[in-house]
Amino acid sequence: MNILEAKNITFSYDDDSIILKNLSFHIKKGELISIVGGSGCGKSTILKILTGIEKNSQGNINTNDLSYMPQSDTLLPWRNILDNILLPAEIKKENLKKAKEKAITYLKRLELFDYAYNFPKDLSGGMKQRICFIRALINDNELLLLDEPFSALDSITREDLQKWLLKNLSLLKKSMIFITHDIDEAIFLSNRILVCSEKPISFFKEFNIPPNINSEQKLQLKKEILKAIKGEASYEKN
Repeated sequence: MNILEAKNITFSYDDDSIILKNLSFHIKKGELISIVGGSGCGKSTILKILTGIEKNSQGNINTNDLSYMPQSDTLLPWRNILDNILLPAEIKKENLKKAKEKAITYLKRLELFDYAYNFPKDLSGGMKQRICFIRALINDNELLLLDEPFSALDSITREDLQKWLLKNLSLLKKSMIFITHDIDEAIFLSNRILVCSEKPISFFKEFNIPPNINSEQKLQLKKEILKAIKGEASYEKN
């Protein structure tokens, strides 16, 4: 069962620079997908189109409700952590009592309730990203879109958060599209990697990640993904 289907998506900015051209792809329920590619190729634009932040000029997108987590933590410094998590519910004028109960449930489940009444200035970068993850979960949407959420973190914190994210995606039975420029991160987090290998993007080169991948397989896969990003090989469209 597909949780998202994008068909023949075309998008260009006002300067008529075409970013996406007749791009089609799908995400299955429960899949963890990473999209990788060179800087400026259009990876983040894909997520913005899926969320409606940008409007595609052609094509159709069929999906259930989804949640979006941008690169920066976007936490408001004058609101405590619990109030930051509740902000989307306030904007949508939802039942705040129920939203608060749900937020507290997630904070406890993910072992973060001790920080509920702290302010963003009291938290490390890694902790802020954990809180943003909970805020993305608050609507109970099954598909999460994460746009390079760990790119500004140091390598040790980043590795810890990758493990934490993978554990909780499995626990909560979520699907994911993860944007990254880090191939190792993509391999670690994904069932399938979609590579932007041309510009404008009209198709992805796909790589399936084998279960329990060993170091030799990982090295070979990384080489193939790098070649695809650089356009060093000719690939057929999927």
